[in-house]
Amino acid sequence: MDISLVFLALILLSVLVVNGLYFDTSTNQAQAPVEVVKEEVEKDYITTNLSISRQKEFEPNIVDVVLGFQNENEDQAEAVRENSQTVSNLMTILEERDLVNLETQYYRVYPLTRYNEDDERERYYRVTNQIKFTTENLEELPVLLGQLLEAGANNVQNINYRLKNNEEALDEVTEMALTSLKDKAAFIADNLDKENYRIVNVNLGRQNIIGQSLDSALMGSRSAESAGIPVPVEEEKVNINVSLSAEIELY
Repeated sequence: MDISLVFLALILLSVLVVNGLYFDTSTNQAQAPVEVVKEEVEKDYITTNLSISRQKEFEPNIVDVVLGFQNENEDQAEAVRENSQTVSNLMTILEERDLVNLETQYYRVYPLTRYNEDDERERYYRVTNQIKFTTENLEELPVLLGQLLEAGANNVQNINYRLKNNEEALDEVTEMALTSLKDKAAFIADNLDKENYRIVNVNLGRQNIIGQSLDSALMGSRSAESAGIPVPVEEEKVNINVSLSAEIELY
């Protein structure tokens, strides 16, 4: 056999073996994992904080009144009797009216001393008492107080104008504040070229109810001989203030 032919056959066999190994290796090799790059999405909105405060004045529809009266006498029993008579006179007037919370309070008897014109020390007794009542008839109040003063009351301790139902008024002013919050958020969104807004959260702040209270320090003592007592009704208001804050997203 020719040696050259044998050598050529060996070369061809080597080529076939190499090619076979190459294809076998490519079919059995695991594919490398493909890395996926996530595209970051930019948040296209603006976050801001808003604070709103709204207030409204309401006409009072109920009033609490505290009347005081006191008398003095050198005889303790007589001083107590005189005070009891005053209570009876005042109650007679008040019980004819449509009142609530009618009661007496702070009844006290004090032994005191003083010096007369002869510089002699005298002992006497002072009796103090109060009557408290509530009425919804505000227009009649000045007339009623005049009658009570004539019947023995000698000072007005307190007149407190207020609302019978605070919750309804608070809800009304709170609604005003929320409406204003929405209007302001829409205004800011429009001026910042945003199409809409979203209220993320709302925090309710102060809820103040300020009624008109006239106490004895302002009115002074009114005697039964007074021509009258100024009791403003139409001028008195109840002021309610509501404040809130919110986080807003404009998008």
